[in-house]
Amino acid sequence: MRWDVVAAWSGRTADALAQWELLSVPIAGVAQAPPFVAPPDTGGLPPASLAALCEVLAAHTGTPDRCYVGVWEGYGWPEVDWAGPEVLDLEERSFHVRRGPISIAVEVGWRQDSHVSWSKPPTLMWPADRAWFVASDTDLDSTYVGGSGALVDALLARPDLEVWPVTAADDVSIGSDHLNAR
Repeated sequence: MRWDVVAAWSGRTADALAQWELLSVPIAGVAQAPPFVAPPDTGGLPPASLAALCEVLAAHTGTPDRCYVGVWEGYGWPEVDWAGPEVLDLEERSFHVRRGPISIAVEVGWRQDSHVSWSKPPTLMWPADRAWFVASDTDLDSTYVGGSGALVDALLARPDLEVWPVTAADDVSIGSDHLNAR
């Protein structure tokens, strides 16, 4: 469900700093049922959005065949199932990392066998030339992309992606959605 659709229903504003907890609560007087059944998943993009993002990212790196895709180890996947022995340790989390073409991002987080079917998309992605960086925190319902102005423009031009420009100074913590504050 696109956030702009939810905002139109709730009478609130979808923008770069919108937070689901505020955006999804209608202003008094809305009588229609909500256009969603559950809040968005945290930790990454759904498959169609991830594939569309990867198309744009591939065009904005000189190394689309040499990318790194990381999945938070807290998801509990055995790394041997999909990644190499590489682990990236960051401040409070560790990630299993796989190298390959950007297309591996779409297949890395999806697992189905006779006993189980589940998905958790990549939480980190970047190319060898470091032209961009993608992060989807396991606790947030938004994905952040850092890159050139041309990359941002290309993302904003994609009708199949819901994108807002932000700056590094923008606050994404609880309480930063001032437009939809109660």
